[in-house]
Amino acid sequence: MLHPVFQIDELLRLVVDELVETRQQAAISFALTCRSLEEPTLSSLWKHQDSLTDLLKVLPNHTWVHEDGVEAIGIEQDPSAEDWTRLRRYASWMRRIDLGPDRKISRRTFFVLSRNCPGGVLFPKLEWLLWDINEACIILTFFRLFFSPSLKRVTSYGHSTVSVIPQDMLEDLAQIILSFPASLEDLSFTCVQGYGGFLSDEMSSFVCRRGSSLRQFSSNVPLSEAAICHLMQLPSLRSWTIVQKPPQTIPTSIFPPLEQLHFDKPVALPWLHLLTLHRRGVLRNGSASATSHTNIRETLTSITYPCSTIDNSTLPSSVLNFRNLTVLCVETHCSDAEGCNFHLTDNDTENLVTALPRLEKLQLGQGCRSNSCNTTVASLLMASVYCLSLRALDIHFNTRTIVGDIQRLLGGGFGRDKVKCKLWKLTVGYLPLRVYGEDIETVATGFKFIFPHLRDFGDYSGFWYKLRCKIRD
Repeated sequence: MLHPVFQIDELLRLVVDELVETRQQAAISFALTCRSLEEPTLSSLWKHQDSLTDLLKVLPNHTWVHEDGVEAIGIEQDPSAEDWTRLRRYASWMRRIDLGPDRKISRRTFFVLSRNCPGGVLFPKLEWLLWDINEACIILTFFRLFFSPSLKRVTSYGHSTVSVIPQDMLEDLAQIILSFPASLEDLSFTCVQGYGGFLSDEMSSFVCRRGSSLRQFSSNVPLSEAAICHLMQLPSLRSWTIVQKPPQTIPTSIFPPLEQLHFDKPVALPWLHLLTLHRRGVLRNGSASATSHTNIRETLTSITYPCSTIDNSTLPSSVLNFRNLTVLCVETHCSDAEGCNFHLTDNDTENLVTALPRLEKLQLGQGCRSNSCNTTVASLLMASVYCLSLRALDIHFNTRTIVGDIQRLLGGGFGRDKVKCKLWKLTVGYLPLRVYGEDIETVATGFKFIFPHLRDFGDYSGFWYKLRCKIRD
C-alpha cells in the first residue's frame, strides 16, 4: 500500500521529478516498486528524454543498419499492436526532441513510423523540436510527425556542409515553414547560405499569420516589407535577428518592447538609428485591442552584431543611447594577414562604459598577436570602475608598455574603494606578454588592483600562466 504522501498527486510529482533530475537510476527502481508509481515516474523520465533513437530502442525488432556508410538505427518491419502501443505511450510523454547528427535514423524507419501513425502526429505533447540543418533532408517528408498542437519552439542549428540544395528539398522546406503551428513562440530557422531568398515568400507568409504568441524570431531568410511591419507590431516579441536593412516606409513609432537584438549582417546596422528615434507608443495587432508599451531604449538589454573593423564609425554612438544594455557583443576577429582591426582608444572605452554602466558582458573581439592597438590597461580599469556587474570581457589592450602603464595607474592616486567589479576571468585571446623578474609582481599587483576578484586569463601558457599563478598567491 502506498504511503499517504504518495497518494497526493502533486507531492508524488515533486518527488518523482526530483529523483529524475538528480538520480535517474533510483527513479527507475522507484517506478518498479509499484504499479501506481510506474505511470508518474515513466512520464517524468520520458519528459526529460530528447533522443528519438532511445525511443525506437523500446521496440524489440529495432536493428542497427548501415546506410550511406554510417551506422543508423532502423525498423525493418511494422511493429506489433502491443509494441506500437508501448512506443506511442512513451512518445506521448516526450517534450523535447533533438534530431542531431549523432542520432542517425534510417529513412525506412520514418516510413514505418509515418505509415503506423495515420493521425500524423506521433508526439502530441512535444514542445521543442531541434534539428541539425545537415540532417534536415531525412525528416523533411515526415515533419508532420513532430508538429504537435503543443509545439512552442523550433530550432535549426549547425553550419551547413551542403553547397547546393536540390529543388525538391527547397520545396519541402517551404512546406514546413508554411505548416509551422500557430502555437509557436520561438523560431530559430537557419537556411543554407545563399538560399534564404528562395524561402522569403513562405517565411514572410508565416510571419504575417503570427499572432501575439511569437516571442523570439531568428532566421537568415529575408522578409517582405509587410512581414517586417507585422513583426514590429507583435506586442510579445522580445528577441529578433535582423538580416536586412530597414525599409524606407517604416515609421519609428511601432517597435515592440524588444529585449534582445542580433544583427546578422552589417547591412542591418541602420536599424540602430531608427531604434534611437523610438518613443513610447501603442502596438496594434490586427483586430486585437491596442497595447501600450515603453520606449525600446528602456527595454533593450542585448545587442549583437558582426563587424570587420572596430572604430568610432562601426561602434556607432546610437549604441550609447541604450543605457539598460547588459550585453554588447561585436562579432569580429583579427587575422595575421590583415593585422589588428581594433582602433578604439582609452577615451573611447571610457565613453562606452560610462554610458552603459549595467553591462554584464562586453565583447569587442579578443586580443590579437599584432599587439598594435591604442588601448591600454587603463581601458580595463574604466570597465571595472563603471560596470560593477561585469562578468565577461573581451577587449584589446596593448601589452608592450604594460609595466609602465600599470605603474602609472598604481601611482595615480586612484582609490581601491572605487574598484568593486567582480570579474574573475579576463579573456586575453592571442595577446603576447613578455615580463620578467620583479615586473611580473608589478603586473600581477596591477591586475589585482583593476579586478580584485580576478583568478584567470583563459590562457595557461607562457607568461600569462606565470601571471595567473601570481594573482592566485
